[in-house]
Amino acid sequence: MSEAHIVLIYLLATVLVTLLAGFTALAVAHSKNRIIREQRRALAAEQRLRRAQEAFTDNAHHELRTPLLVLSGHLQMLQDLDPTPLQAAALARAGEAAAHLGHLVQSLLDLSSLGQGTLRVQAAPADLGAHLAKIGARFQARAKARGLTADLSFAPLPRPLVCDAARLCQALEALLDNALGFTERGELSFRMEARPQGRAWHLRFEIRDQGPGLPPDWHRLLRPFEQEEHSLRRRRGGLGIGLPLASGILERLGGTLGLAPLAIGTLAWVEITFEEV
Repeated sequence: MSEAHIVLIYLLATVLVTLLAGFTALAVAHSKNRIIREQRRALAAEQRLRRAQEAFTDNAHHELRTPLLVLSGHLQMLQDLDPTPLQAAALARAGEAAAHLGHLVQSLLDLSSLGQGTLRVQAAPADLGAHLAKIGARFQARAKARGLTADLSFAPLPRPLVCDAARLCQALEALLDNALGFTERGELSFRMEARPQGRAWHLRFEIRDQGPGLPPDWHRLLRPFEQEEHSLRRRRGGLGIGLPLASGILERLGGTLGLAPLAIGTLAWVEITFEEV
């Protein structure tokens, strides 16, 4: 084979390799552009879904809360009309049912907002001690109505602290509801310890019940709608959203929620830090 033939073959091979490299680069670029377009379409679809979820939640909040407020208002008006003892008892039961329904609706809406990442948290100067005293008094009254005893102990706090007191109390009340729901006899306790850290205060809340204790796979109870086994669920009721709602709210507030088994019952603890004004 002559030298000219060798050079020609070499040139043809070079051209073929260059063409193949060019086609490969074009194919890679085309695939990359296609992937980018698909990612953009997926992102746009996700954004549309999020906006639709936010719009639905806002609309549901209005459409569900408004008739409940009207119902509660009319029940209060009827109670103010000097009803007979039998009528007053019926109105009281209806008022309690309306309040419970309103609580469930608000919890579901807040859980939906948590899932979308749109739950509103607004920190402001607040007398946290006064808020805790109120939910503690309600906790004691509900425990007494069920034949239980509830021990309260709150360390003194400087006031005000910068926090979203309403959201913190919402999370704590969800944990208190759990403690009441699972305790059929015995004692409950709700305590708070406070430790100064410069201009901040580190708070630890502990809620103890004497219920059936924690299952081995208790971490699943932090997922929405996960509940205890059927016999406990039938006795206690509930939707199974208290723990995940409390956990999500506390995470948004920068706090931590944990559960621990006791010899009898369960300890739910919360740790969180707030600044002084």
